[in-house]
Amino acid sequence: MGFVALPGWLSAVVVALIATGCGIPNYTGAWVEPQPQRFTTGPYVMFGGPQQAFVALKAPLEKAPAVHWRQDVEGAQVHRVTAVASDDLWIATLSDLPKNARIAYQVHAAGQSGPTHHFRSGPASKTSFRFAAFGDTRTGHSVHRAVVEALAAEKIDFVLHTGDMVDSGGVIPEWDLFFKIERPLLAKTPLIPAIGNHDKGGREYFRHYFLHEQWAPGRRYFVHDWGNLRVVSMDGGIECRQGCPQFRFVARALAEGAKKGMLMVMMLHFPPFSSGAHGSNLAVQGSVSALAKRYGVELVVAGHDHNYERTKPIDGTTYIVSGSAGAPIRPVTPRSFSASSRTEPHYVLVDCEPHRLIIRAVNLRGNAFDTYVVEDNPPQPDE
Repeated sequence: MGFVALPGWLSAVVVALIATGCGIPNYTGAWVEPQPQRFTTGPYVMFGGPQQAFVALKAPLEKAPAVHWRQDVEGAQVHRVTAVASDDLWIATLSDLPKNARIAYQVHAAGQSGPTHHFRSGPASKTSFRFAAFGDTRTGHSVHRAVVEALAAEKIDFVLHTGDMVDSGGVIPEWDLFFKIERPLLAKTPLIPAIGNHDKGGREYFRHYFLHEQWAPGRRYFVHDWGNLRVVSMDGGIECRQGCPQFRFVARALAEGAKKGMLMVMMLHFPPFSSGAHGSNLAVQGSVSALAKRYGVELVVAGHDHNYERTKPIDGTTYIVSGSAGAPIRPVTPRSFSASSRTEPHYVLVDCEPHRLIIRAVNLRGNAFDTYVVEDNPPQPDE
């Protein structure tokens, strides 16, 4: 019997299993990129707005690189954008992107043209699409890469990361390693981030590497619309009520989304409801659940606990914890609000239809171990 070639992500998991001699992958240790790359990190794509995106990379180049982009149709005009230096990054701003289009781009640097990558500029308001969520990547680099390669093989338009991307947010090499591991995914799939407690640092590398000054200046919370979906990302969580600027921002964003009849997702690192090792974060639970109920939020996605959990609908809102993409996995003990829970590396796929969300939690064997339909959740204004 001959050898059978395994996909890259599966090979990483097999190697990790062999290394530990048991059924739990190795969550620590060095990770080396399989092939040499031209750039230290990138290129990676970030959303800038409805018709704007950024292509960023890190490389010690004497001359600014350029990004050539076009709509991926025959005869489309090619646009050339020169990247601008921002500390250790080169950032190219792609503006006036056509709506509901597949965009092709190449990076030209040091006399060489890179491979062509593609991403989507956004769907029409009632178009179905798919996105993914995962989080807590931290120190388990082989598992993190396994999740990335599995996601790169999925047909998704963007990903949500629930935070704790690195172990120490004030250390640049950790961010370099994060983006190297993410390279196969982020070159073609924009990431919407939520900051975790491990991502914080005095020099604000999280904000820098996710280009916040370009699209969310002065804050680490924001809103992004994609078709009929509104995603609201929070800075750790709302720990106050009406007197807090973040509370007012989120309330206003949700009120606008509800008025437009949009499906809505709130994302943050600390889980309002959780049966994991950390448990429910009561500091954020009250404000987040009150806003979710008032404005009819369909889904709240969080991390922090290193497991998977989906709650029963709570005042019409489903809460998910997805925090097993590299951080040490921990046990989860279901509570009265739990509908499904699992301790296993995984990611979550969400099919967004005009009036509902279809959720699938997928492990690294490609098995969907939890499937659920989140129906349209009408607002419940305060009495």
